[in-house]
Amino acid sequence: MSNEILTRVEGRVGRITINRPEQRNALIPEHLTQLIDAIKDFENQREIKVIVLGAAGKSFCSGGDLNFLQHVRTMSAAEVKEVVYEGFVGVCKALRNCEKPTIAAVNGAAVGAGCEIAISCDFRIAARSAFFSEPWIELGTAPALGGMFLLPRLIGLGRATDMMLRGTRVSADEAQRIGLATEVADDAGLEALVQAYAQDLAKRPAPTMSVIKQGLRRGLESSYGAELEFILYAQSMLIRGRAHEEGVRALLEKRAPNFD
Repeated sequence: MSNEILTRVEGRVGRITINRPEQRNALIPEHLTQLIDAIKDFENQREIKVIVLGAAGKSFCSGGDLNFLQHVRTMSAAEVKEVVYEGFVGVCKALRNCEKPTIAAVNGAAVGAGCEIAISCDFRIAARSAFFSEPWIELGTAPALGGMFLLPRLIGLGRATDMMLRGTRVSADEAQRIGLATEVADDAGLEALVQAYAQDLAKRPAPTMSVIKQGLRRGLESSYGAELEFILYAQSMLIRGRAHEEGVRALLEKRAPNFD
């Protein structure tokens, strides 16, 4: 893995960092493959319970690298589809479909593909100086990484329409108010808040978190009846599991459960 996509393990937390601060953490296809590999690698490590995606410098991700975007214009339709779907969409799908909780540590601008990557995570913890923007229309293109599906479900059709048709910026504080950001911290306190969320999630039972993630995702995409069928089956499995046994025992013993 290059020094532009960094990974490290902190206890039960897998950390991924986009490390191109001079380019505002803009991405090229090579980075996309590395991000997908890093997400899936942490997902497959049993000891990792939470994945945090962050960035170096003062930007979270400004989207596709400008030189790469200029090169895209020379590609065939098939090549564009391959790069966009297997690369950029691949990152968003890896985050959205990950069985483990994912946190976007949004330290600055989350623009275009950067915004869509952020909203593919389960949580978005933002620095107060950060902002979110979907300015695809300014390039004569449309949001192509799943944002037109996810964003209206997060903030409502009206606000999503405004962000996408006018390319408006949403500040971190406004993002929290409308449900785009989970929580906001002063810039100096971002890392501490991200750590608090990650450590809190790391104490939760992994199988149960996975089922809840699947259920929430299915709830957006399927019917009420299908969701009930899924959760009744999944719940019958969870009730037989060690996490439920520990949770009940802890409740009876009046102590905090230990799901490690």
